[in-house]
Amino acid sequence: MDAEVLDIIFHHGRNVEKGKDRRWTNYPDNKHHLGEVDVDRLDVFYLRNYFKELGYEKMKKVWWHVPQRSLEVGLRRLNSDNELREMCFYGEKNNGIIDVYIEHEISEPEILQGQDVIVHLDDQCPKLFP
Repeated sequence: MDAEVLDIIFHHGRNVEKGKDRRWTNYPDNKHHLGEVDVDRLDVFYLRNYFKELGYEKMKKVWWHVPQRSLEVGLRRLNSDNELREMCFYGEKNNGIIDVYIEHEISEPEILQGQDVIVHLDDQCPKLFP
């Protein structure tokens, strides 16, 4: 992969936490590949606001992972241009791949007021599998 572009992999869906084996993990690990991003056009605000593209309303923090380190010691907060430059440097050394973790809030469901909907189910249900 060209050193001028990065493949940014967003991990989202749950917060990073210690698993049963006492190692830090992100489970379930939902991933989204941003693809080849030109490092000269990359900015902190774009990455920090990408949670909206993934369908989340609120974001707590955005972290990037230093390659070849465990999540416990390798997560760095992405909140400045200096961190972005360091992330790009490590990404270029890692074959152009960098992992970004989004810590998001869980949205409150919106309750709609209106008429009740009643669904009638038949007593018999067709078999889906033979």
